[in-house]
Amino acid sequence: MKNFVVVCLLVLVAAVPACAQGSQAEPRRLVEDPQRSNSESAFTLAERFGEADQLERTFFVFSTSVAKYILRHDGFGEVTSHAGLRRVFSVKVGARERVERVYSMEYEGDLLLLYQASETGYLVRLSQKTRKVKAVLTVSADFTPPVLKDHRLVFSDGAVVSLN
Repeated sequence: MKNFVVVCLLVLVAAVPACAQGSQAEPRRLVEDPQRSNSESAFTLAERFGEADQLERTFFVFSTSVAKYILRHDGFGEVTSHAGLRRVFSVKVGARERVERVYSMEYEGDLLLLYQASETGYLVRLSQKTRKVKAVLTVSADFTPPVLKDHRLVFSDGAVVSLN
């Protein structure tokens, strides 16, 4: 656990200057925007840190309006609130699987995580207040981020996931 905290701190130290430069960018949209193109996804790709050839040393860093997140390759992560309070959370990853890419989006106060773990894709709805997983769905591993339409996620392969 100490090693995890040390590595997380190192990643945060590396990420702070990058976040400070990006803070002047347009804020992330939290609700569906009618002006948005029908083919543009509301999901944002998480920044990946670590060695490209060694998945066991990979971290994904992203933030929401509520907190900053770090997700480790094995599905364990840490949430740091804007007040500085740190908590851990975990998402589903199969045996011997490694998280390879992560997309995030806020929806009605919850965090939607779309990620690929080896040969499987997952869509997780996580409460940002309690850090508890509300729902887990398996999706195709070769997914492209879906489009949000009428409280539903529409994937490019035709799959539709209702968010209500």
